[in-house]
Order: sequence, then structure tokens, then C-alpha cells
Amino acid sequence: MARKPLKGKDPSSLIWHTPEGINIKPLYLKEDRQCDVGKPDEMPGSFPFTRGPYPTMYTQRPWTIRQYAGFSTVKESNAFYKENIKAGQQGLSVAFDLATHRGYDSDNPRVVGDVGMAGVAVDTVEDMKEVWLKLMFLDVRRLNLAVHIVSYQQEPNWVY
Repeated sequence: MARKPLKGKDPSSLIWHTPEGINIKPLYLKEDRQCDVGKPDEMPGSFPFTRGPYPTMYTQRPWTIRQYAGFSTVKESNAFYKENIKAGQQGLSVAFDLATHRGYDSDNPRVVGDVGMAGVAVDTVEDMKEVWLKLMFLDVRRLNLAVHIVSYQQEPNWVY
């Protein structure tokens, strides 16, 4: 089961060592347990996934730490993302400015002071293409990209 994600390598050949000298195996079996916890026959990467979604869990695919970032214009934010990715960042979460969160275009007089502050201003599909598609020249297979947007607009009364 673990051999497919490991591309045919023997799992025992992928043991790595922490700076503290602890050996970390790519896959742990019930024989490795020092106490009886959970259901003994469950394997990581198998239903019901109580031992995780991947056969080798996070020993071969570490947790992704995403920096929540974005500011000013899409061009400046994109340049910032590229620098970070080239420096080794593996996760990225785009931060939108308050005007975008509130559903306003940057040229709306109600949001003059909010445009490009605490996030990137995104008004159009073309802006989103500028943010994301210009990253495509990088090796995006190793990246974990995410977009989160929260609406701060109040629901209309008729919803209730």
C-alpha cells in the first residue's frame, strides 16, 4: 500500500533522522506500537482514515505551512509570491484587501483608504489571473496554493 506513493522504493530505505537523533520511519505498523491505542488493524491511507489520509502520512509529505500574504497591487503581490516560492516556500494563501472582501472595486469612493491595505486588491478575473497564472512558470506540483475570502457584508433582511 505504501509502495505506490513511494514510487517502488522499499519503505525501510526511507528512514530519516531528526536533529535529536530520533529515527523516523515512513510507515508505522502495529508491531511498532508500544501501547494498544485505537484499532490495531487500521493502516494510514485506508478507510476510515483515523491514521491519516496518506499511507506514509507526513514523513514523505510534510505539513504545508502557508504564509497568508498579499498587499498593494496584483503585480507587487505576484512578485512577492515568486520571491518566496523561489526561496523554498511550499504553501501560499492569498490575502485580499478590505475592499475586495467587502465586494467593492478599487475605484469605488467608499473604499478609497482600504484599497491595497492588508491584502491585494482584486477587482476582475484578469486580476486573479495576474495573481495566480504568473506563478505557473514555477514548479507548482510542489506548491500548495489556497484562496480564502470572507464576506463582511450583512445578509439582506429577506434572507431571514
